[in-house]
Amino acid sequence: MRRLLVIALPAFLTDLGFYLALFTLSHVLEGQGASAARVGLVFGIYNLAYVVLAPLLGRWSDRHRIPALLIGAGIYALSYSALSGAFLFEGAAVRLRGDAPIALACYGGMAALALSNALYWPAFQARLADREEDPVALEGALRLFNLAWTSGKALGFLTGGLLFTLAPGACLWLVAAAGWTVVGCTLLDARWGAAPAPASEGSDAADAPPKKPSRTSVPQARKRAFLLAALLSNLALWAAVSTLKGLAPTLAHGWGIGVTQTGVLLAATLGAQGLGFLLLQSGRWPYRPALLLSAAPVACLGLVGLTFAHGLGLALPAALAIGWAQAVTYAASVYYSLDYDERRGLRTGIHEAVLALGGTVPILGGYLSDRSGDELAPLWLAIGIGVGAALLAAWLLARAPAAEASPTPEAPAA
Repeated sequence: MRRLLVIALPAFLTDLGFYLALFTLSHVLEGQGASAARVGLVFGIYNLAYVVLAPLLGRWSDRHRIPALLIGAGIYALSYSALSGAFLFEGAAVRLRGDAPIALACYGGMAALALSNALYWPAFQARLADREEDPVALEGALRLFNLAWTSGKALGFLTGGLLFTLAPGACLWLVAAAGWTVVGCTLLDARWGAAPAPASEGSDAADAPPKKPSRTSVPQARKRAFLLAALLSNLALWAAVSTLKGLAPTLAHGWGIGVTQTGVLLAATLGAQGLGFLLLQSGRWPYRPALLLSAAPVACLGLVGLTFAHGLGLALPAALAIGWAQAVTYAASVYYSLDYDERRGLRTGIHEAVLALGGTVPILGGYLSDRSGDELAPLWLAIGIGVGAALLAAWLLARAPAAEASPTPEAPAA
């Protein structure tokens, strides 16, 4: 029950609220006649801020784990509440109280969410590793976490697709309710006690060397190669998935599908990702290169399929392939980040910053779409990034030292 309340439920609701808000704000702006580039900025501005804030605040969370979680959750709830109260939906018309520019609320709201996520997610993931000293137990906690946020993300898109055309205002009130529930879960976690921070409390605590050995006996040079390869591959996959969700309103025109079908397509992509997390068997995939190296090529094939798709039936299989590949790269990136050393907040902050960097790709993708007049032009940009990441990851792992033995847990520190 404790794991459900402090891992599964907050992870589920945090991403449900965030991606329902993203879907709603993107479609509100597109409905006002905004260009693809301006629609892409809804997610792009968030990621530009997040790529800077996540490593900085992740490092800070190594000394202030629970405060980071509480402040981040509080900003969620307040931001969502402000958005739900600011928008007025009157039939097909949308305006803000006081008649302020709608784009200002969309972009400002996403910037506030970048701050909250940068406080919350690195600390949340690092806290998973604070609790679990055994690598198999850590994998189990990460699997629950990954399934929870993936389910929330998928349901956020699906709910947006089903609810937005019926009652767009209800989408924002729903995310506000989710935000305050996350605050409650975080307060429960704090009440049950904070895990000790891995770094000392001195002014140079974040620069202190790890106090415990890493959890597996893999040589550190090999860990570094796998971590870098996973970050690169995850950058490419996050760029691909961010292109789909950040430019969903304009890509849908190229595929010939409507708002509801767009929500179904994005939810199915995340459903495939969740299935991928389930199929990653405990202890059998870490530090083995074949699975990681297959992810970016599979995603590129899926993206090529989407460039030729017309209708949900043709787009769906390609999106499912991309979702599966995202599960592989995300699981690898977060696991290798937590296994690398004891600066968990910093490492997961870097992991989150890489995701944010991939999330900025829709800005350029939207610009290419506007200049070329082709709604599907952003997909070719994502394909190019995927090919480059696949080649670099293969080069890194080819140069990695050979494993001396299968990854095994190291003895706990005395």
